[in-house]
Amino acid sequence: MQPADKEFDELFRKYTDDTMTPEEFRQWRVMLLDERNTARLESLLAALADTDHSAFGQDAPLPEMYAHIIQAIPSKATDKPPRRLIWWAAAASLLLLIGTGIFRWQQQAGKQQLAAKYDVAPGSSKAVLKLADGSVITLDSVAKRQIQLGNATAQQVNGQLNYAPSSNGEAAGINVLTTPRGGQFQVVLPDGTKVWLNAASSLSYPTAFTGRERLVEVSGEAYFEVAKDAHKPFRVKISKQESYIDVLGTHFNINAYPDEAAIRSTLLEGRIRFSAAQAVVLQPGQQAVLAAGTQTPQVVNGVDTSAVMAWRSGLFNFEGQHLREVMRQLARWYNIEVVYDQEVPDVVFGGKIVRNVSLTQLLKILTDAGVHFRLEPGGKLIIQPK
Repeated sequence: MQPADKEFDELFRKYTDDTMTPEEFRQWRVMLLDERNTARLESLLAALADTDHSAFGQDAPLPEMYAHIIQAIPSKATDKPPRRLIWWAAAASLLLLIGTGIFRWQQQAGKQQLAAKYDVAPGSSKAVLKLADGSVITLDSVAKRQIQLGNATAQQVNGQLNYAPSSNGEAAGINVLTTPRGGQFQVVLPDGTKVWLNAASSLSYPTAFTGRERLVEVSGEAYFEVAKDAHKPFRVKISKQESYIDVLGTHFNINAYPDEAAIRSTLLEGRIRFSAAQAVVLQPGQQAVLAAGTQTPQVVNGVDTSAVMAWRSGLFNFEGQHLREVMRQLARWYNIEVVYDQEVPDVVFGGKIVRNVSLTQLLKILTDAGVHFRLEPGGKLIIQPK
């Protein structure tokens, strides 16, 4: 059994026993939003249904039970229904909520002002491809088509753009793939290298790698799985600063958003050399951090690569992040404007949250950390003081 499954099982037991702490309940709510836990939850509920629950009020009046089910999942562990309703609340309400994919929480009077008509959907697969001749093609998550790129061709299949392998004598033009705020996309380059772009990012690359090296340029965040070619090194130029990554291995992530305080290059597999005024060579599990205004990258050991790659797994990683860092992630993914009313609350977050929920659903989870906000028309999120 995986550690995450054990944790899920233990929280399920505490929920049904009515022994959850408020912090555990917040964690439980987040895990319930993750579709990967659906099958495990249904299995646990099925096992629960096969046991004798008469001591937990199985024969309690149905109207009272379903009043709890329809009304809400409680917003605090201390708000959960009485013990005699625990089993029915767990089995019936959780199955109902998983089946519909909708989670409703009680709103405390006057605490938040969220209007459903102002809600914002999560990001999706979409990008803009600028060709060498200056023409622009809009890409989305559903189209299937072949794109002619001079002497080269590319096939769009849903949220992925696949370039046909190039020959050494083929003329090369520069293409630029850009994801907007609220978008992400994947591209397979002519050499077979796979690149995933996070929201508000761009990748510039030739339609054929004809020289002695394979040079691309990136802005924002991207994850690379580089195709091996001993005769033609792969090199990444980082737009934010005159720095390069020379690929000596295969799998790595680059975070180089203009509004972040540092460039972070994280190695998952193989080796890379991160070069600014000075160069460092990374081993798997290491991260090079080049702070703004500096020339020497610092190496961080023992990096949690699953946290770095949370975005590729459909998650937000909020572990140890301050409010401004979290809001920058949300602004890119939901294409919203974040405004701070007076001072910025000193709040540090923890854990991971799925990215496929609407903005208001996610914000309701963040209220447990003491964040107060107001969502206005046009995607403006006002962060208010405590």
